[in-house]
Formats: sequence, C-alpha cells, structure tokens
Amino acid sequence: MTTEKEKDLLEEERASDGEAKSVLIDLGEIYRFDPEDIVPDISAVHYSNLAYIQATHRDVYIDFLQMPGIKKDDKVLLDGTRIYMSHVAAKKLAEALQGILEQVYSRGNMEMYVSAEKDE
Repeated sequence: MTTEKEKDLLEEERASDGEAKSVLIDLGEIYRFDPEDIVPDISAVHYSNLAYIQATHRDVYIDFLQMPGIKKDDKVLLDGTRIYMSHVAAKKLAEALQGILEQVYSRGNMEMYVSAEKDE
C-alpha cells in the first residue's frame, strides 16, 4: 500500500528527468530485527587491568589500559582502547557489572588480592 507521501515522491521522480531525484528510505525498516538474529562479530580482543572513566554532557568514555606499559624515550606508553557510549548505555553497563560482580563474590569465586602488609 503506497502512502500519499510516497506517491508524491514517485511523481517528483518521474517529472524531473535531469534534476536530482528524491528517494524515500524507511530507517525503521532497515534497522528492524529479531533479537535471535544478533550475532556478535568480535574482531579484536584486549586485556585491561586499568580503566579511566570520563563523562561529558553528551556521553561517557572509558579508556581500557594495559599495565605495565613500555618505557620509551623516558615515557611509559600504555596500550589502550577508548570506548564511547551514551549515558543510558553506561548506566546499563554499570548495573550489569555490579550484578555480575556481586554474584561472583557471593559464590566465593572472585580472585582476592592479599596485601603483604596484612601478612606481617
């Protein structure tokens, strides 16, 4: 079923031979999918043992860093990956991490660091 707007666009296309043509693109239809159709494509894997988190008025970004770095020209270079996300996505990530870490901790499966000072 063609809407009135689509009919108008088609008439514009037919009427203008040498002019720029309009095309109607339904982004909702392009990005509509079933959750079962999601297949993650992990193209890179990194390990991080240090993260810096910054928030701006528009988004949040996390720098995942690998320690220790490599000393070069009197500087320590750290490999890292920066991830940008919306505030909503960052909040969901924080909640998911909190829940997962609580589960692991409550089962006693969390690796613990014991300070050398406590042993003395």
